Amino acid sequence: MNILITGATGYIGSYLTEYLSKNTYDKIISLCRKLPDYFMEWVDIFNVVEVDVTRLEDLKKKIPEKIDIIIHLATFNNIDTAQMPEKALIVNGIGTRNMLEIAKEKKCKLFIFFSTVQVYGKKLQGTISIDSPIICEDDYSLTHYVAEEYCRMYSLNYNLNVCVVRPSNIFGCPVHPKIDRWNLVLPVFCLSAYRENKIIVKEGGKQMRDFVSLNFICKTINNLIRDNKNGFNIHNLTSENLFSILEIAEMVQLLAKKILSKNIILQNKDKCILESKRFLVRNNLSGPLKRDSVKFALMNEIKKTLKMLTKI
Repeated sequence: MNILITGATGYIGSYLTEYLSKNTYDKIISLCRKLPDYFMEWVDIFNVVEVDVTRLEDLKKKIPEKIDIIIHLATFNNIDTAQMPEKALIVNGIGTRNMLEIAKEKKCKLFIFFSTVQVYGKKLQGTISIDSPIICEDDYSLTHYVAEEYCRMYSLNYNLNVCVVRPSNIFGCPVHPKIDRWNLVLPVFCLSAYRENKIIVKEGGKQMRDFVSLNFICKTINNLIRDNKNGFNIHNLTSENLFSILEIAEMVQLLAKKILSKNIILQNKDKCILESKRFLVRNNLSGPLKRDSVKFALMNEIKKTLKMLTKI
């Protein structure tokens, strides 16, 4: 099959691109606005298409004729959205609509859109399923929900098979150190341990998070491609396990001491310790993951990230 991945040079997109190329016989078309210098070897491996998803006519001209699957990841992250909300609405909303239009014209078998679990709210509590109320509390979640509604509209109006995935907190060592997602919890702790020999947690580190690995995400997407359900479907991609920010910091501290051969100090910046409410976001696709397997994956990706930092 011919699989087009938008946002292919991003944090998730680059990992997914390389995962599918190594684990399937599919032809990967990597779509990005401009191919970074550190991914120039991709030109010899993949069909690279440089185009802006907000320019529909350019998309029609540059995207190859035969596309079976589109995996759409070319959206603004939370930081860029907060800084440029108007542009985020265009990229996340109209950009998604444009890619759906391409999927319609190419008669694609499946369109997969990466949304976010944050459409249920920023402070999750209780048990949450795909039937839970949508509570968009910022531009990031709202613009992704706008994109979801475009997905629903195209599926209903044009009989397009669409799958919206809502992942929780994704973790994993990036494909390349220049991929700018060092602000995420796991890498930011690793970076602090490497550069400053300390890790700072806020509010006592009691905040709870549901973590899923890049590898788990890629395996799930590969399964969705093979299963190819008809109609419009939404899936929460979660582990159904909670880890506190303090637990993650302690994992990084332990592994950094061994890998960096340094004494890493763990500091609590705030005197006020806030208790975080527990929650459960149901994974309606594969069910809960084993806690030990999630912890093993966390430890493994922390090791990879720390080792990457030593080679920069």
